[in-house]
Amino acid sequence: MIDPTPTAVTATARLAFAVAAVLSLGGNLLSFWIGWHKDSDLDAGAGYSHVFAHGWENLLNQPTYFTFLSNFLVGITSLLLALRLHRPSTLFRVLRLTGVACIVITGVVFNLLLRDGPSATPLEGFNDTVQHIVTPILTPLLWAVVGPRRQVTWRVVGLSTVVPLAWLAFTLVRGPWLDWYPYTILDVPRLGYGGVLVYVVAILGFFVAVAALLRGADAALARAGVGVGADRRR
Repeated sequence: MIDPTPTAVTATARLAFAVAAVLSLGGNLLSFWIGWHKDSDLDAGAGYSHVFAHGWENLLNQPTYFTFLSNFLVGITSLLLALRLHRPSTLFRVLRLTGVACIVITGVVFNLLLRDGPSATPLEGFNDTVQHIVTPILTPLLWAVVGPRRQVTWRVVGLSTVVPLAWLAFTLVRGPWLDWYPYTILDVPRLGYGGVLVYVVAILGFFVAVAALLRGADAALARAGVGVGADRRR
């Protein structure tokens, strides 16, 4: 029989999720502020030429970045967990796993492939640190320590691929229309579809591997009694 989670543990877990929500959603709000006050960046050697002007144009473009999407998923699911830890619905479990896997990919891919120098302003540097380092480290750490456990099945792993695939399709369809791509690894005019496909397949494979690893870790941690909803039998 699974023992109920102690009240003190529940309160601590909910507080931790509240902090995670503030960081990830706060980072997205800062992205809106930055987009309002500056034009979008045009990378050297980019195959596209469009630049989003500061103001509404660049502000409304912020949610099309994978970083924004990842932080949004983490923020919303963390906020829901801060309000109530028991979230049995399949939709929540899919969005939670998607957020954790996406934010891990955000941290790894950005810091290994996309980082090209220091940020232009201290505020941008702070936001970059929150969205690309702090949240990508805190989120899987919090997932491992708190959980909730027993929420990841192979069905949930499969369904978790829907959001990144939809984002990718949207990005590649929108790119030629606006003559703009959010990342150099998706710059079709420069790399060609073949070159972009290499990165896409690698990152999607990485996503599935991370989601599958989380599925195995979830079961192991539940058996070990680690996290909310774990089997605490002795």
